[in-house]
Amino acid sequence: MTRKHSLALLAMAGAALLLPASGLADTPGRHPRYLRARSDLRTAQLLLAVREEPNVTRNLRAAEREVEAAIHEVDRAAVLDAKDIDDHPRVDVGLERNARFRNIWALLHSAKENLEKEEDNPRARAWRNVAFRHIDAAMDFVRRAARDLRIDRELGF
Repeated sequence: MTRKHSLALLAMAGAALLLPASGLADTPGRHPRYLRARSDLRTAQLLLAVREEPNVTRNLRAAEREVEAAIHEVDRAAVLDAKDIDDHPRVDVGLERNARFRNIWALLHSAKENLEKEEDNPRARAWRNVAFRHIDAAMDFVRRAARDLRIDRELGF
């Protein structure tokens, strides 16, 4: 084989090595659940931002901060896995209060399920565990907000 052919083969091999890292970054790859969990978290965060009574809003804002922290942890792992994290879900702001709270709860639960799958990357396990703590804290604040909303309704507010 001539030197010219060797250089051409070497260049093609180098291009083939670069292709998966750049050309396929939008595909699910090894950890497609990162993006599903992130989408669920982002949608829940947007639903949490709808205004409520002050005592309910206080807990929803705290839940929103926890969800944002969980998204940050998911983003760290997704970037390491070359995922596209530019997600802007549409939100149905016309939901009735109870339906909105149930949807938030379901989205947070779904995000946890997506992140619970076995993780083979030790660095990703650390962020995943932190994300779990943030999601659990957000669920606790949503539970408190729902309790406060129920009390407000019982008192006629």
